[in-house]
Order: sequence, then C-alpha cells, then structure tokens
Amino acid sequence: MPVQPLTPAGVTAKTTELYALSNSLLNAQADAAESDFDTWIKDNFSLSTAQSTYLSGMNSHALKYFGSQCSVAFRSRRTVSLVSPDPLPPTEKWIMSESTLIVSANNAGVLETTGALTFKMDYR
Repeated sequence: MPVQPLTPAGVTAKTTELYALSNSLLNAQADAAESDFDTWIKDNFSLSTAQSTYLSGMNSHALKYFGSQCSVAFRSRRTVSLVSPDPLPPTEKWIMSESTLIVSANNAGVLETTGALTFKMDYR
C-alpha cells in the first residue's frame, strides 16, 4: 500500500485502501496498529519532521490506546478521520481521539461495532 501524508485527506485515503483489503489482510493491519501504533503510523504515513518528533515523544499509554481504538475501527471497517487546522498554528499541539464507537459481543459472542473514530489535532 502506498504511504499517505498524515493529513485529513491522507487518513481518508489510507482507510479507503485498508477497507479494500480482504478480511485477513485487514485484520493483520489492525493487529499491527494495535501492537505497535507508532511503527504502524510511520509505515503507513509520510510524516513531517514535526510530526515525527511529536510521535517519537508520545506517551506509550496514549499510543497503545490510540492503536487499540484504530484496531477496533479497522476490523469493522468503521470511519476513521483526522481533523486538523490548515495551516497549523505555531502553538502547543494536543492529539485527542473522539470516539462514538460502540463495541459489543452478540448472542453468539461475535464482536459488533458501530460508530466512528475521529482524531483531532488541537492547538492551545
């Protein structure tokens, strides 16, 4: 799969590519995102120097959480989006996830997921 820019359009393009994969290949991508999110991001997106520096400094718990959220969204082919101002302001950056994902196991124990996942770059 081609590497995409880490922009709103790039995230949309990447999920379109992912969701065109077979279930087994998509699940492998979901596993990779969940187990090592920062490597998965670096393998799938071209990062600016500032983005790469920010990712390298992210808290490991945040990376695990974001990777887990993406994994759940990917497996059910749910919408994943990025909201970011353009151009980026020269202030402190915060990354947040806003999830409307609802995950449940049905009567047969099969995972069912609805909703969407949005990452927001907020500047304060």
